[in-house]
Amino acid sequence: MSDVSGTPETQVHTTTPAPGVLQIVLDGPVRRNALGNGAIRGLDDAVHEAADDEVRAVVLTGTGGHFCAGADLKAPRMPGRGVAGPAKRLGLLQGTVDRLHRLPKPVLAAVEGAAVGIGWSYALACDMTVAGEGAFFASPFVERGLVPDGGCAWFLAQAVGTRRAAELTMLGERLPAARAEALGLVNRVVPDGSALQEALELAVRLAAGAPDALMLTKRMLTAAGNSPSLRDYLDQEWLAAALDLTGPDPVEGVAAFRERRAPDFSGHR
Repeated sequence: MSDVSGTPETQVHTTTPAPGVLQIVLDGPVRRNALGNGAIRGLDDAVHEAADDEVRAVVLTGTGGHFCAGADLKAPRMPGRGVAGPAKRLGLLQGTVDRLHRLPKPVLAAVEGAAVGIGWSYALACDMTVAGEGAFFASPFVERGLVPDGGCAWFLAQAVGTRRAAELTMLGERLPAARAEALGLVNRVVPDGSALQEALELAVRLAAGAPDALMLTKRMLTAAGNSPSLRDYLDQEWLAAALDLTGPDPVEGVAAFRERRAPDFSGHR
């Protein structure tokens, strides 16, 4: 499918490169994987697919040496009525970011090249990010007369504080992968062209892990960022630990430790 300019629109594909691992691919190399209306809906569908219990880890990536150059500003607005009509596309983007962030399983972003605008928001919504050395991140909304969207300002303020977030969002300058790693926004920087392979290797490890323990750990990390005090967090930690102990993961994990073997959580859905 192409737009009025004849340029192919970005497509969204899903594959299963390893048992329990879902790979979501933004495929529009001519556009640096910028998202038109069809791709926005396609990505939302893919995130819904990732919620399936058979999926135990997710990798989000792009083709053509880029992650995602953001929403396609040349695409027509989604049809909508009333005062909220112009923001209909934003509502869908926000919903996808929120669902991606709340998936009860590990989600990794494999970033090469550009991760810009909503593309950066998608990466920030993931639990871990692997980036190629030449990758960069940017939030250039203000210079276009817009405000940051997709939760970008919230993710950045949570991760690096409001002062650094102000610099990143108000100036809109490119943030190289190495600097992003130093700020704690990227987990690993790898040679260009190898981010996806590194992310898939991590996803395979995570998919073989204890699903309940991983789900609860992810929720605990969210609680840690939102708890006003250690006491409040410890209450939630206690609840997570109590829930975990009711399931099969600790039984297998402790047995494997005692028997000096690798745990097998393959049947623990």
